[in-house]
Amino acid sequence: MDPFNSLISLGYSIILNELYGKIEGKGLNPYFGVMHKDREKYPTLASDLMEEWRAVLIDTTALSMLNGHELVKEDFYTGIDQPRVFLEKDGFRKYIQKLEGKFRTENRYLSYIDYSVSFRRAMDLQVNQFVKAIETENVEEYMPVIIR
Repeated sequence: MDPFNSLISLGYSIILNELYGKIEGKGLNPYFGVMHKDREKYPTLASDLMEEWRAVLIDTTALSMLNGHELVKEDFYTGIDQPRVFLEKDGFRKYIQKLEGKFRTENRYLSYIDYSVSFRRAMDLQVNQFVKAIETENVEEYMPVIIR
């Protein structure tokens, strides 16, 4: 209903799909989760693994762009049939470029590795940790974020 929620909704959809592909690539069922309640036709596991990244990647990018006036009122429009806020084409391009830059940012975000990786690679490593936790039945060691 407002520009911020429009941005985070789009961002969450992007990151959910990114994780969906990574999960399927490891042979896991993205529809069988561990934290969220399973819903028909909803990739619950992708939603579970997305939790760690929502604020770090999506919320911060949306806030940064709005507070820094990289996106302005004219970059959004309201739907005719639905009272929702959408991005104009140029605003969409700016947002996607900013998100992609964030996904490629090298960092030392993960505590269990001692070198920098992009956030996109960090998501790969998170899925790998989840697989190890399942295989070894040792969630505390491999997935400390899930049990916090």
